[in-house]
Amino acid sequence: MTNNNAPVNQIDAQQQVQEDSVHFLDYWQILYSRKEIVIAVTLVMFFAGIFITRQMPSVYQANTLIEIQRETPSLDVYGQTYVRYDPIFLKTQFEIIRSDPIIEEVVRNLHLDDDLGDAYGWTGKYTPAMVFEKTVDVVQRSLTLDIVRDTQLVQITVKMSKPERPQGEAAKMATRIANEIANVFTIWNQNRTREVKEQGLETLKAEILDVDGLIAKQEDLLAEMRTKENITVVGELDAGTTSIRSQIVSLNSQLEKAELEANTKRYKYESFKKLSLSAAIATLTSSSTYGGGELLIPLVTELRQLEVTATANEKASFGPNHPEMLRIKAMMDQINTKIKAAIQDVTIAYKMDYDHSLEVVNQIKSRLANLEKQEKELSTGVSLDFERNLTELKTLKDRKIFLENNLMQEQMKLKASTTSVDIIQPARTDEVPAPVSPNFALNVILSLVAGLFFGIVIAIFVEYLDTTIKTVDDVEKYVGSTVVGVVPQQMRNLNDSHVRPSQKEIYRILRMNLKSSQKLGNGKKIVITSAGAGEGKSMSSFNLAYICAEIGEKVLLIDGDIHRPRQHHIMGKEQTPGLINIIVGEVSVDEAIHEEVFPNFDFIPAGRIASSNVYGLLDTDEARELLEELSARYDRIIIDAPPMVGVSDTAQVVRLGDGVLMVVQHRKYPRDLYSRARNTIVSMGGNLIGVVFNNVNTNRDYSSYYYKHQYYYYNGYGSYGYGYGGYSSYSSEESNDANARKRGRNRKS
Repeated sequence: MTNNNAPVNQIDAQQQVQEDSVHFLDYWQILYSRKEIVIAVTLVMFFAGIFITRQMPSVYQANTLIEIQRETPSLDVYGQTYVRYDPIFLKTQFEIIRSDPIIEEVVRNLHLDDDLGDAYGWTGKYTPAMVFEKTVDVVQRSLTLDIVRDTQLVQITVKMSKPERPQGEAAKMATRIANEIANVFTIWNQNRTREVKEQGLETLKAEILDVDGLIAKQEDLLAEMRTKENITVVGELDAGTTSIRSQIVSLNSQLEKAELEANTKRYKYESFKKLSLSAAIATLTSSSTYGGGELLIPLVTELRQLEVTATANEKASFGPNHPEMLRIKAMMDQINTKIKAAIQDVTIAYKMDYDHSLEVVNQIKSRLANLEKQEKELSTGVSLDFERNLTELKTLKDRKIFLENNLMQEQMKLKASTTSVDIIQPARTDEVPAPVSPNFALNVILSLVAGLFFGIVIAIFVEYLDTTIKTVDDVEKYVGSTVVGVVPQQMRNLNDSHVRPSQKEIYRILRMNLKSSQKLGNGKKIVITSAGAGEGKSMSSFNLAYICAEIGEKVLLIDGDIHRPRQHHIMGKEQTPGLINIIVGEVSVDEAIHEEVFPNFDFIPAGRIASSNVYGLLDTDEARELLEELSARYDRIIIDAPPMVGVSDTAQVVRLGDGVLMVVQHRKYPRDLYSRARNTIVSMGGNLIGVVFNNVNTNRDYSSYYYKHQYYYYNGYGSYGYGYGGYSSYSSEESNDANARKRGRNRKS
């Protein structure tokens, strides 16, 4: 089955590619036409970058490499130690290194407030305390901390620009600061670890002293009982108590074990209850002493992974309100809630375990009390009290042994522990220090790139603000008329001896386009006007008349711009008598005509009268009759009329001609002005036959691709013109027209 839509799709794709190419060419031509702006902005940014870079102070850098680990004993005496990865740990250490206590200690050790106070000019200007604070702030801002990828190594980077003299002093200062920060942090870490352990040891020692006091009281009680009851040997006082005594001895043994177990569980429960959330998590996930961490480990692992993801997103510039960050935060909150609930459950379990052990103790005590009651009914019960006190003494001594063992373990850990911070590579100063900033080459390149970018932006913005006519499309869109001629820049009057043949060819194209114009038809009278002053209508009028005369037409050029006449200057003639002199009846037509100014070329200047009120003279029966009379005598009459906007006479003149030709100068006036001029011509009854697009820069402006290849080439064998909308050849058709007109004039003569 064939796909009938395939050719259509291919055509659409080709059209899309062509449209994209045109858009790219449009932008390129915009930049090319505004290249002065782009070049100027780029050069300004370039030299500004050079100037600013040379004014920037030299910055020197020093790097110290350290290793930060969690504290672990170097000798694993009590079993294997597990260290879990924690991404928050290094971030916490970073904040500690940047903290005021560390930096203040560095400043004090190196006396930086004296050196930097002199370098920055603070000494004498501020109090010593303020100088010290400013120095701490400078060191903190000059400090950068980075993790070496996939390691526990941290690079301490310090950048300094002061003191500037002597050369390299800032580099030495940066080296000293980087090394001292590492040393101070190492010592601080050691002291902090020792303080924590020493506090724990003091707590254990205090508890041992308390147990010693209880043991002494219990021993005094036993001694008092021996003396008072004259007890020498503990045994059966009565034969009837033999069975009960054996049970009492057994229950005392069970009670001793139960109380020991209950005391152990009480200590475990109370110790765990006092732990903070983070300490409880660490205890449950790393210690074998406490159980219940099996369900907590997956939650902690998942939480750490989310924290790593959040840290990576922060480095990727995700804000706190980013959806991904909000989702991670919600998950972390949910996991934290589960962790807290799990820890609460573990605490409750420890409490229940402890309560259960107490219940067992109470049950044994209850049974023991019943037996003792029975035994007391049979005997005095003195031996039983003594044995119970003796059991309590043994329990206290066992607890003392347990505490002393813990004390010994902690003391061994304190002696065996190593520092968790090691300086791997201290900072060094090169013999000839090289600054790391400013980077002259990079700054210059960035200045060029920034200048080019802003130049392009400004050029496009200026082009956006430019509302003048730039292209043929603009003419057809805003003027609403066809372009019948395109005149480039540097055009001369065709009577100039230095005029090039190619410039004449432009007006030959214009003349042929007018001849073939359906709107003009066989009309002879062409009114040439413009929207505003200075658009080149006078030169276009003269050159069109000149080229028509050169072709062989009998041409009359009338200077109808009676307010600012120009044509008499072009031809070197007097302004009077002229058109208005004929209309008011001061001279005849023949007296005002300058015949044969050029071959086949007659001229009527604007003229001048004594009265200053010349408005309305062109809208009279005399003016219309004059043009009708002249139409019978000439093949072509060209009227150089005033501009359309701001001059009332033009609205009168456009009705006198068979067609109106409007000159639009490239990039001269806003588009609205031309729309207004066109509407005035149409509303006054003028026949707008086309537009002459004047003063176009065909070499550089972004409209040049319309015209660059549509014009001319000239050689010794003939002239060929490529006009807007078609092809014209003067060597054939125009020559025949000229010869026919000459034969007609010969027959008349």
